[in-house]
Amino acid sequence: MRQERFIIALVISAAILMGWTYLFPVKPPPPPNANTAGSQQSAASPQASSTTQPAATPTPAVATGTPAPDNVPHRVIHVETPLYKVTLDSQGAVASSWIIQKNRNTGKELFSAASTKDKRQPLELIPSIPPDIKPEQFVRPLLLLTGDQNVDSVLTQKNFKVTGTDNEDSESTVLIQSGSRQIQFALHDDANALDALKTVTFFADRYVVEVNVELKHSGQATASKLAIGPNIGDQGVPHYTFYAVAPEGVASTDGQIHRVYAVAVHKNEAGWFSDKRPEGQDLENVSGTVDWAGVGDTYFAMVALPYERTSGLEFRTVPYQHDVAGKKEERYLISAFVPLAANAAKTVLYAGPKDHQLLQTESGQISQQISRTIDLDGVVNYGRLSKITKPLSAPILWSIKKLQALTGSYGVGIILFTILIYSLFFPLKWQSSRKMKKAQKYAPRMKELQEKIKGMKQNDPRLKELQVEQLRLMKEANPLGGCLPLLVQMPFLFALYTAITVSIDFRQASFLWMPDLSGGDPYHFLEIMMAGSMIVLQLITPAPSADPLQRKMMAIGMPLFMLYILWGAPAGLLVYWLVGNIVGFSQQFIINRLTKDEDEPPATGKAKPGSKKLKPASA
Repeated sequence: MRQERFIIALVISAAILMGWTYLFPVKPPPPPNANTAGSQQSAASPQASSTTQPAATPTPAVATGTPAPDNVPHRVIHVETPLYKVTLDSQGAVASSWIIQKNRNTGKELFSAASTKDKRQPLELIPSIPPDIKPEQFVRPLLLLTGDQNVDSVLTQKNFKVTGTDNEDSESTVLIQSGSRQIQFALHDDANALDALKTVTFFADRYVVEVNVELKHSGQATASKLAIGPNIGDQGVPHYTFYAVAPEGVASTDGQIHRVYAVAVHKNEAGWFSDKRPEGQDLENVSGTVDWAGVGDTYFAMVALPYERTSGLEFRTVPYQHDVAGKKEERYLISAFVPLAANAAKTVLYAGPKDHQLLQTESGQISQQISRTIDLDGVVNYGRLSKITKPLSAPILWSIKKLQALTGSYGVGIILFTILIYSLFFPLKWQSSRKMKKAQKYAPRMKELQEKIKGMKQNDPRLKELQVEQLRLMKEANPLGGCLPLLVQMPFLFALYTAITVSIDFRQASFLWMPDLSGGDPYHFLEIMMAGSMIVLQLITPAPSADPLQRKMMAIGMPLFMLYILWGAPAGLLVYWLVGNIVGFSQQFIINRLTKDEDEPPATGKAKPGSKKLKPASA
């Protein structure tokens, strides 16, 4: 998930709220005396430019040599479990279809994003071949490659002999209702002295598949790479957006998480702090020994976990043209090639939801299975603030799930959770409002003191006197004192955004007119109501500046900016924001009524020695 844009937008918003009066101060309304003055400041934004250079193109992912005639009949095997359906092809011993059927934790059926209420579509993880892609450029999961063109031609184009099915028909179905079942693929090629044995074990109650590879070339055990991809994810997503990201590579090597974006691999452009990769376009080598690696989108992933860690991980891309409403859009297929050791090529394959609870459960089971510690939760993109959002996301999800269990609706659960969170932060909002009001009252006097001090000489006897009064005002009415308490709420907002955009429980959970809380509002009512409620809340919330025009600009400009950022955002997040605005309006109305007697501005004029100190603000 690319959550950086959302986080940066909120940080910018907070920065604008905190620094508006300093960056763009305006002249305050003149009092009866003529002691006030104003000034204006402006800032320019630097411009940056970058240049790119062409890079070399790597060799194709699949070999194109011509193998010897194939005497083994072609077969298609359908494997069905309560959780998923897999279609295996004997040519290359690969998976041509992988459909997720249910959420293992809840038993809820899962469907593609292309589904409607009246027409459900299966949730297919493996894409079909795009029209402008050559077959030899298109890989499928479980494909084996060695780097030897002659060997790879045999591994990709010849039929493997299949055993472990109930019959030897050209198309067979294997039902696994409980326990596990093995399907074995064997290949022998005299011309290349090649023997390959691939054993795939399916489990009825897990999203895990175990793959055991034995590969010998000229009698010697040979290392290989297992293909994962391309573009594993919900193939029914109509178009990729900021909130529905395109499939991307993800890996853990030597304990470090890597996220590999297809467009970056294809273009190989030099960034601000990085150079072009020496391998060139459409290929990226990831250094280090592999803990796990694979490909996934927002909610689903396929990840390989070798029993024996080895190095040599690659991600490869292939560009193609996608037709969107009659317009051509450039897209990219991305695949991972996970290295397998020659003598111990046993691998666990996880293919399922990127759900925190599911991944934690599987991590424990896989760790015991392969005798080393695994943390698959790294598949989930918690963003750049993961150290903050990850610890908070789990309890937030737990709370909303408990509320959903009580109410029967995730939408109602989000509403109740929002009310609870805003109630807990009410004391901070109270303190923030009082500080803002004081900053607003003292703004003209602060500006007056600044102008007086700016024109004085250092030896002027009145300078110290004015500086003391300025320090008193700053201590009493610092606008930052009103903004900083609100920043405490930011991590919860980031964590809730993360929880909604990665939890499988919110996916296709309906509420009111919204068919999917993890998707956008189809009519965009929520975005409009969110912006409207935000305008009202901004207008009644005290601001550091006393200038009416400045306050109106903030009240309208900020909501319009957030409307742009949140257009098409997950409905669950918009429900949280809208309800938060409504609760915030109610709280602010109460605060304004209770603090009405504090609205009188302080007396202005020359500070006198021995004058009474300002009464400190209470929290």
